Amino acid sequence: MKILTSLCLLVSFNIQATTWADSEVDDPLSPGKKCKVSEPMSSGSYIYHWPSKYDQVFWPLTTSQGIWHCQDSGFIAFIGDFENITDAEKEAIKSFLQKRAQSAEEDSLTKLQLLESVYALRNTTAEFKNKLKRVLAYTYESKGEITTANEFRASALADINNALDTELEEFTKLEYLYLAANYERQLGNVAQSDNRLTELRAAIKNIKDEGLAGFAGYLSELLEHTSKIETGGILAPKKPK
Repeated sequence: MKILTSLCLLVSFNIQATTWADSEVDDPLSPGKKCKVSEPMSSGSYIYHWPSKYDQVFWPLTTSQGIWHCQDSGFIAFIGDFENITDAEKEAIKSFLQKRAQSAEEDSLTKLQLLESVYALRNTTAEFKNKLKRVLAYTYESKGEITTANEFRASALADINNALDTELEEFTKLEYLYLAANYERQLGNVAQSDNRLTELRAAIKNIKDEGLAGFAGYLSELLEHTSKIETGGILAPKKPK
């Protein structure tokens, strides 16, 4: 029986395992120099069912390997986001990094702060900025920095509520309604959360893009958890005992 249990646990682990490989990429700030990074080799749809789903951010962005950092220049960005940086952005980032004291081994929280600072110097879309706040929220939470995490969520929510007053692509509208329902609940705004859930159910029922049917079904399952989100603390609702 013990052997059978062990085999079952092993199979379960392998089904939900993600793998990485060491790699090198060009340093955007230092022509000719390379940065040692990790690249994903395998994953599966199970990543969309991990707790980060409540922030609608997903592996590999939610892992330390998903943040690439060049030790020599100090440049840092999400995995794969080392291109399309303008000369003006590079100069601004270089200037910032040169003025900043850098230790030989930066801890994970320092890297998160650095990531936020460097992206503040890049010209990114409002949608990207919102995702960055949500990734930071989830990652800070995973490190026990609950207050900081929820400050990022409150900021992301303000942006989301403003965006929902404008014309949005259907996918973004569905995602933002779901996030608004979660974040309002966590901030203690139950009535506003319920209103967003009502809007989300109506939007799902009336989707125009048939290609979003799968995403709509996915959100339909997730929104049933929203009412169980508690004010403060971590975002993911507690599992029933």
